Amino acid sequence: MAYRLRAHLIAAALVLGSFARAAAAAPVPGPPPDEIDAHEQAPATPRDLWYGAAARLRWVSVPGWLLGEFSKNNVPLSSWSTGVELFRRKGNFDFALSFNYVNLSPADGNWLGTSSDPATQVNLVHFDHFAMYAFDASFIWHLFFNRWVGLRYGAGFGIGILGGHIDRLYANNGQCTAQNAGNTAVCRPDPNNLQAASSGSVPPAVPILNVDLGVDFRIPRVRGLELRLDGGFYDTFFLGGGVGYAF
Repeated sequence: MAYRLRAHLIAAALVLGSFARAAAAAPVPGPPPDEIDAHEQAPATPRDLWYGAAARLRWVSVPGWLLGEFSKNNVPLSSWSTGVELFRRKGNFDFALSFNYVNLSPADGNWLGTSSDPATQVNLVHFDHFAMYAFDASFIWHLFFNRWVGLRYGAGFGIGILGGHIDRLYANNGQCTAQNAGNTAVCRPDPNNLQAASSGSVPPAVPILNVDLGVDFRIPRVRGLELRLDGGFYDTFFLGGGVGYAF
């Protein structure tokens, strides 16, 4: 009797053990697919298309060595420019449209053409609100070193409308020579014999060539915000910075 009881207990233990092993191997049921939190799914692909706007402020210059190709005496330009831009960004490429105001008024001074006679043809020139209102289209590429800092480079073209006036007086006081033609204290107009020179050679509009090279800084905590430092050529040499926002 004891033998049979022991056999039954062993058989029952084997059956219970097999049920326990099967239950441990069975998968744990989860929520239906439509109840899974979106944050637990695989991350979405990074966004590839952006639109944005930017504003800029630049120092602009036309140096004396460049003006020296067209004149014996001149006054170099050191001025400023400001502008706004709209852009479309696809990956690392921007197509941008911008409007810029460029102050083209250097200080008053004596100018003398390359083939002009310093004794009679030195001009005291005053730029009266002389400026350029420019529209351009640019193609800009980005090369980012990490998530925050990258290189920007590109070029573009446009048109600049010139505004304001250029007033000129002959510095014909009889003391102008090739050596003192740039000295307005010596070579200056005779107040008793003022003669205006024509400024008809200024065109109403000029083509714009834009070459841009700079650095972008993206702000990690403010999505879409970027700061810029750049330099290049925009019918004048320029160096400046700006701020942009992509959305």
